Amino acid sequence: MKKFSLSVASLIVGATFALSGYGASAQAQEKEVKLKAGIGSSLTGSSHGLGIAKFKELIEKETNGRIKMQLFPDGQMGNDQSMMDSLKMGTLDMMVTSSAPIANTTKTFLVFDLPFLFTSEKIADTVLDGPAGQEILGTLKGTGLIGLVFWENGFRNITNSKRPINTPEDLKGLKIRTMQNPIHLDSFKTWGANPVPMPFNEVFTALEQKVIDGQENPNTLIYDAGFYEAQKYLTITQHFYTPFVLMIGQKSFDKLSPADQKLVQKIALETRDYERKVNRENNAKYLDLMKKKGIAINEVSPQDLEKFKASAKDIYAKFANDIGKERLDKVLAEVAKVK
Repeated sequence: MKKFSLSVASLIVGATFALSGYGASAQAQEKEVKLKAGIGSSLTGSSHGLGIAKFKELIEKETNGRIKMQLFPDGQMGNDQSMMDSLKMGTLDMMVTSSAPIANTTKTFLVFDLPFLFTSEKIADTVLDGPAGQEILGTLKGTGLIGLVFWENGFRNITNSKRPINTPEDLKGLKIRTMQNPIHLDSFKTWGANPVPMPFNEVFTALEQKVIDGQENPNTLIYDAGFYEAQKYLTITQHFYTPFVLMIGQKSFDKLSPADQKLVQKIALETRDYERKVNRENNAKYLDLMKKKGIAINEVSPQDLEKFKASAKDIYAKFANDIGKERLDKVLAEVAKVK
């Protein structure tokens, strides 16, 4: 009986060591992953820079360093379009970009460029995180890009070196930098400006050298890029609300194990809430800092804001077919529900 017990014990111990060895071997075989991510602005001054830095922190922590991220801020990997091309080729893994350049890949994203579509952060969050927003992210399928989640760029305002903007007439003849986006271009033409499409990383020099008179961006990016140093006036118009989109290339995503794919998606959601919170805090803080640095700030009155809205009303109908009329109607219905 003792001999039998000893034999069983030996078998159990042997099996335990074998299983332990197998577990260690399996763990050792887990693939180390290196991800490269690019953004157009800095890591410390911009909300999406802080957001991608938080993503790196969380994914490296949760995998004990098995997944490592290398971040390339300040447009080191090129402008938004060239970074998207790199994602498709697999030479860059992840990026954060405004929704506007994505419209060159899938026109459905044009919906987010419609003037005065969202008038509050609550409306934006509800629509972007709801069925309509998620369906729009899904239109990237088959393009070589995967939209993980919507972050926030925010409400856009106008700066210029000539005069305060109170009505559309005040924009007449001003050279205003915009993104290469048909709705942005049409909107500013409608308001009387001369829109000049230009990559973000070229804007400061163009403002400084008076190649352009002004530009439009959220307060956070105006401050982070130092545009206020080359501008005299900042006007609170909130004419567009622009989401950021955290994306990963399809080729890069397909190389990940199913578990790592789920982890990437989980952390994308966690950092969404963090990035939005940071962006909203910085929006107010940076506006105050720019005021202290001497830029003149004015807010368009509700009555004059209606003039901007009325003159841009036809743009919705003009781009309905590009966006997809049913999809546009769905977004507008969700906006109306929140209102």
